[in-house]
Amino acid sequence: MTISTFDSSHFEHGYVKFAVHTKPVSLQNDGAKRAAFKKELQKITSQSEYIITGTCWIAIDYYCQHVRREKNPGVYDIDNIVKPILDGLTGERGLIVDDVVVNRVTVNWIDSPHDDWFEVEIEYPDLLFSRKADLVFLKSPSGWCFPSTNALIADTGYMVMVRRYFATWDSISSEDEYYESVYDLPIQNFIYYVKIRDKGFQFVELCTVDGDDLDSPRRAY
Repeated sequence: MTISTFDSSHFEHGYVKFAVHTKPVSLQNDGAKRAAFKKELQKITSQSEYIITGTCWIAIDYYCQHVRREKNPGVYDIDNIVKPILDGLTGERGLIVDDVVVNRVTVNWIDSPHDDWFEVEIEYPDLLFSRKADLVFLKSPSGWCFPSTNALIADTGYMVMVRRYFATWDSISSEDEYYESVYDLPIQNFIYYVKIRDKGFQFVELCTVDGDDLDSPRRAY
């Protein structure tokens, strides 16, 4: 049985939690085993209509029999289960756009009389999510991407605002410049294209070449 909170009310309040009754794999396992684990995890996460697009905090509780963990020399180190789980959470079939938006991960071992399983809890600022079917990334000439929706990019005023966001973000080259400009930036993260290009998302190219205007999006992918 899988317990999940993928309904809109939980996403609207910045909180998602679900259980996976599968043993996690280690980062040191071979690629085939990690791929099979990701597929199993995404059978669950793909059920969600929504995806988190910005800064988030993740907690992982790994339930394992105490004796098995204490007396098994081959038991997974707690840090080695983190990356395969994060990889399974990313992309269009996952719950977060990429693990670059994860600001904190906490992991706990919890004694259980049953077979190994784990639970994932994700919290985030409650505006930073989107319906997967609506999500589109605006991609600037500099390679930075900004999550939006098809409805929003049809609005000229919105595109003017986003153009300013991109211009401000592209102008920053130091920590001091960032803090001088932070109040002119959105709370939503910018994400570099190479991080998400193979995650199954839709992109719209924004181009200033040959007189094109950033306010006029051009679908590229």
